Order: sequence, then C-alpha cells, then structure tokens
Amino acid sequence: MPFGLNPLTGRPGPAPRAPRDGDRVQARQRINVEVRSGRRPHPNALTCVDCGHVWHEGERRHEYDHHLGYAAEHHYDVEPVCTLCHAARDSARKAQAFCKRGHAFSVENTVRRANGTRHCRECARIIDAKRRQMKRGAGALLDGREHREVPHV
Repeated sequence: MPFGLNPLTGRPGPAPRAPRDGDRVQARQRINVEVRSGRRPHPNALTCVDCGHVWHEGERRHEYDHHLGYAAEHHYDVEPVCTLCHAARDSARKAQAFCKRGHAFSVENTVRRANGTRHCRECARIIDAKRRQMKRGAGALLDGREHREVPHV
C-alpha cells in the first residue's frame, strides 16, 4: 500500500495526523519524533527547569513535561525536567495543603528531602519530643502520666 511522500520529512510514509485534544500518546509521540529527527535537543542535554539539575552519566534522566496539558495547541509546549521533578509535578500529594495531622505545608513548615518528598516540621518536632520524653522517663507520656496509668480501650 503506497503512501506517497510525507510533506514534512520528504520521506516515504503517511502525512502526520491533525492534533487531537487530550491525546497524550499523540502529544508524546510528536515530541519523540522531534528529538529523534534532531529538531529538538534531547532532554538530558538541558537542565531541569524546576531544580536546575544537570544530567551526568549514571544519574536520574531528564524528560519533557507537557506542563500546559495535552490540548491540541499545546502538543509542542514542553519543558525539560528531571524524573524527580516530573514525579513531583504529577503527584497527587503535591496538591495537598496540609499534612496528615492538619499542619499547613507552608514554606516555613515544610522540609524537602533529597528524593523530592515533603515532610512537616511541626510533626517532626512533636515526634522528636515524644522520643526524648520516652528516653528520659522510660515510659512516661508527654502529659506526665506513666504508660501503665493510661486506660487501654
């Protein structure tokens, strides 16, 4: 079945399909074709736009992120990010405004680990206080009662 020439590449094959709204596969394939054909640099050759990480052999790789979504007009709008930042962008936890104990994830109250996870400073302070209390009192609770005095339900 002959296709003719692709008007973009001049090679035999079908012409590209029109962009479809919300088609993730098509949007990713369009970027992959640009990288393979040399029209766009490989993401490892660029720094991560979120954390500034520069790729070196053996480290986490970089990839392009469709930061504006997968609408047809944004298929070519991508940013190079490292895999940790890409995961953080996609993570449902990123949308959380509060920790599991109700403390706000503010700039002052948030600790970022090397792997990209967030932790609450207030919760860490409470856990450390409990740990110190347990070491000092060998079973004493924060409110002054002994562990054996607390009724078990």
